[in-house]
Amino acid sequence: MKKPFILILLIAALVSCQDSKKEQSETPINNTEKIQPKDELGSSAQDQPIGENSDLKYSDEDTADDTSENRASVISGLYQNKSHTDDVNCDCYCVNIKTNGTSELCLKEDELYIMARFQRQANNINVFYSGKSPGTTNKDIPWDKFETGTPIAVLSPESDGSLKLDWKGFSIDGKIAVDYALYGKKTLEGTYKKK
Repeated sequence: MKKPFILILLIAALVSCQDSKKEQSETPINNTEKIQPKDELGSSAQDQPIGENSDLKYSDEDTADDTSENRASVISGLYQNKSHTDDVNCDCYCVNIKTNGTSELCLKEDELYIMARFQRQANNINVFYSGKSPGTTNKDIPWDKFETGTPIAVLSPESDGSLKLDWKGFSIDGKIAVDYALYGKKTLEGTYKKK
């Protein structure tokens, strides 16, 4: 009597294990992966590109981030200031938004140029000073004192698909550098349309 009872229990256990394996193989595997900033030597999380790895799959809780990532990828490109459509060569009134690396911004035509990087924050894109551009001829400005971790401008999307650039200015020691606050305001501030 013991042997048939044990044998029935053993068969039931084997069948139930096979059913659970079959269910697991039929259930799709939901790969969720969060984008982690790279921490390479010589770079910080702020230096990381926006919109990178946009082809990754997200779980339901990351859906909002996925939309923002796709928006950041779509935002990248060359934009021209709507007030200066006569600058067809984009000599000074354009912003080239790059999702990785830096882009040159014109502060004063033929004289002042800086390198900038772009970082998405919610619906906006912060613009950070990354250093003076090789095209800059003005040596009187304290380029090495300007902070690279404080936004110098903010790009905000408009309902018509354009971007509004709000110039904040350079910062030194956590404060706006008043003597240099107007650099960039005249040439960069305004509304931009994708070219």
